This record gives sequence, structure tokens and C-alpha cells, in this order.
Amino acid sequence: MEARDSGSKIRPLPIDDIDGDAPQPRHVEPKRRLMPLIVIVVGAIAFGVVARGLGTTDGAEVASAPTTAAPLSEVAETTTTTTTSPPRTLRQLLPVAADGLSLVEITNTSAKIGEWTPDSAAPSFNARISQPRSAGFNSDFSRVAIHTSVRDGSYVIDDPEGGAPIHIQEDVSSGLWHPTDPDLFAWTEFDVDQTTVKIADVSGYAGAELEPLVEFALAAVDHELLAWGDWGIVTRSSGRLYVFDIDGQELSQVESEFLDATPDGLLLLARIDDGAAIPYLLNPDGSETALPGLDIGASGLRITDDGAWVLAVTYQADGHTSILARTVGARSTRLTSINETAHIVDLIWEDRFLVLQEVRSLDLVFKDWNTGAEFRLPVENQIAAVGF
Repeated sequence: MEARDSGSKIRPLPIDDIDGDAPQPRHVEPKRRLMPLIVIVVGAIAFGVVARGLGTTDGAEVASAPTTAAPLSEVAETTTTTTTSPPRTLRQLLPVAADGLSLVEITNTSAKIGEWTPDSAAPSFNARISQPRSAGFNSDFSRVAIHTSVRDGSYVIDDPEGGAPIHIQEDVSSGLWHPTDPDLFAWTEFDVDQTTVKIADVSGYAGAELEPLVEFALAAVDHELLAWGDWGIVTRSSGRLYVFDIDGQELSQVESEFLDATPDGLLLLARIDDGAAIPYLLNPDGSETALPGLDIGASGLRITDDGAWVLAVTYQADGHTSILARTVGARSTRLTSINETAHIVDLIWEDRFLVLQEVRSLDLVFKDWNTGAEFRLPVENQIAAVGF
């Protein structure tokens, strides 16, 4: 199947001196020797005059002068002013998000689809879907598909023009967007003894039933769609991975864990050896590429779309999360980290940023894994998907 070119709306952004004459020293005449004595005498006389004016005629102790409080109306009010800085906008928090941010926030009961404009301090949510399982944006971030538990599994695909959303409601077990064509969506439906794989073009939807372009059945009821593209399809069933061509012809089976895939069909997998996951690459021609030196204790691994870098995210004992990036060919590496335990949300912006969410604070962290630059967004719930 030939992938259509699609546009992308991603547009990364990159005392005075004080002049004046100093006071001139004044010439002070020497004081005359009799001056101190004259001052003392004059002061004593003046004190005596004042004392007689305040004293009583019978030599009693001098009384204190009465104190009169000022009227309340004359007392100046004291006001304490607290200056509160306005909340920071998305443009200030994430300068590279020139066109804003799309996101799906998930709670225990619902998924909220929202937009965060550059000059706003928080996202605004325009749709809510009940019983969510997962969510994903298409390749140009114009649509989002949300997997729910409704009717034993269903998908809701929003309409970017504000029309009625697309509903796929037939025991849907999994679904994924095409990696480069924003209009193609694939999903699996389970039946009594088989799994049916369907691929449809959602751009032509007009309220009727979504008509598949491709449809074929797989033996076994539990196939889960893990990755797909023009190169083929990967599913998981009963702990095994199955690779098919785009028409459903089986190409191979492997005993491995699926981690990630590139748009061209390069698969990042891991074998379990004595309890440890050993990552490797399965090439489209069936050959394998070892990845020595990657952290086998990683909690998450991703591969860039060009297949050049593999990123391993690992929780450390002191609570921080390390990010190790290593090239597939030459042994170039990058190592960075964030201060809290965090899980991967996505790898976006032409794979420049790894998006993670901290477990404790729920901050959404945009980490430039190449330079170590970091941006944070405060959010209130778990984030299932982000887009631009």
C-alpha cells in the first residue's frame, strides 16, 4: 500500500556612574578655649527656666504631661499588598510549541481531549470519552483515536471539523494509526475463533459505517495489533509475535517482546534471557542487529523514526530517571536524566524531544535527549497522548 504524503502542522521554534562634584572640605576655625564653659552655663540657665514652668508650687514631683490619642479618623491605615505573578502561558513554559499543544488527559472514568493555545496558562477541553483505555494522535496530529472499554472494546475517532465522531463498536481489541498517512487507521476485532484485521480511510467518512480498504482474518481470537505500515503488520498472540505483509500473509514468528517500530518496519524487540530483557533489532529482511551496551534494566525503550538511535529510560535507586541514547551503528551515546521517576509518553517533534510524565508530580517533561534541555508543563491527570 502506497502511503500518501501528508502535510504537517509541526512548526518548531526553535549603573550609570553618578556624576557630580564631591562636597568640598570646609575650613573649620579652631574653637576658643572658653566656648565649652559658655555653652554649659547657657544650657543650665535654660533648663532651670523650663523646669520652673513645669513644676508645682509646693515642690511636688513633676507630673507627666497627659497623652491624648488621635481620633481613629486621623490614624493612617496600614495596608499590606501581596503581589501575585500571573500564571505562565504555554509560550513561556514551552517556547518551542509555537502552534500550541494537543493532548488527551485520562482519569479513572473518562478521557478529555484538549487544546492548549500558546497564550493560555492551561488547556481547554472540548470533548470527554468514558471508560478510556488508551489514545493516539495520527501522523499530523489532526485527529485522535481513543480506545474504550464500551461494548467489550470500541474506538472513538474525533472529527477535527467539529462534526460527529467516528465510532468503531464491534468488539475492538486494538487499533493504530498509519505511521505517515494521517487518514489511515487499522484495528482488530475478535470473534469466536478468529481475529479480523481491518484498515480504513477515515477521511471519506460521512456518517455511514466505516468501510475497510483491507480486511483479513487471523487464526486465534487474541491477536493484538502492535505496529503496521506499508511494509506489513505486527501482532501479538499467546505470547508470540507474528509478522505479516500488508495483505495478511505470514512472514515470520518470533519469541520476543515488542518495544517499538520505525515507519519503514525496523522492529525494536527484546528477548527474555534469565529474567533479563536483551534488546535487539529485527530488520525488514528478517536479519537481526544486536544492541550491546544498552541498559537491560530499562523500563522503556524507543527507536527514532530514522532507525539511527535507540533510547533507554531507566529508573534509578535514588529516585531519578536516566535516559541513555545510543546509535545503532557507531557507538555514539548521549546520557541525560530528570530528577523524578517518570514514564515515557511519546517521542515527538521529529524525535527531538522525549516526552515523559513524572509519577509523583504528574509534570509533563519535554526532554531534548541530545542537549539535555528540559521544559515542564503542570498537568492534573495522566496524559495518554500529546501532539502539535
